[in-house]
Amino acid sequence: MHFSTVAAAVFAVAPQLASAHFLFPHLMLNGVRTGAFEYVREHDFGFMPHNNDFINSQDFRCNEGSWRHRREPKTAQVIAGRDTVGFNLHLDFGIYHPGPVTIYLSKAPGDVRDYDGSGDWFKVYQLGTMMPWNGTDQGWLTRDKKNFQFRLPSDIPAGQYLMRIEQMSVHPPYKQKEWYVQCAHLNIASNYNGRAPGPTIRFPGGYKISDPAIQLDSWAKPPPTFAPMPGPQLWPN
Repeated sequence: MHFSTVAAAVFAVAPQLASAHFLFPHLMLNGVRTGAFEYVREHDFGFMPHNNDFINSQDFRCNEGSWRHRREPKTAQVIAGRDTVGFNLHLDFGIYHPGPVTIYLSKAPGDVRDYDGSGDWFKVYQLGTMMPWNGTDQGWLTRDKKNFQFRLPSDIPAGQYLMRIEQMSVHPPYKQKEWYVQCAHLNIASNYNGRAPGPTIRFPGGYKISDPAIQLDSWAKPPPTFAPMPGPQLWPN
């Protein structure tokens, strides 16, 4: 298992910091938490979030500095329609900040270890608020969760993929957001030969500051009662 100096430093920080800001270093595979960065690309931004400018950066794909760690993780062997995958937070902490979690897949043209995520991404998982929502932080279904798992849809072509998790924290005022992003490596076995997954987006370019999800003002009075999800609709649809 790989641990860089940066990783060792961030895992050693005080629990108070870790509970406020977070990483997703563990791939969840059929309910088992794998080792930190065993299948997940490390990045160089530690626990710290990015602001809204991040959505216009190429680093929005897998986070700042992740490209130089691309050959360090292994690639998990999984089967579409059978296996359950996802991400687990560092040290089994739960997400403290309110906001949606989304997971995307992007197929690599070859070895996923050499893929920069510049191709198409489609969404396979999302978790937002309870419905109806009373506008409170406690109404987010992501709050205090430590892992996010889903069964891989059977409607995914075989190949190697980046799997990207994103948490958009909505607690800052004035429609500012905090962004946490991490990517894992998957090799998906599948017999699917139907239409291509979609709708797809690219990063950067797939999100705009004007998007309703990013424009959500969690400080509004009266509080909002609906929180749009970022990105396109789920696949399959």
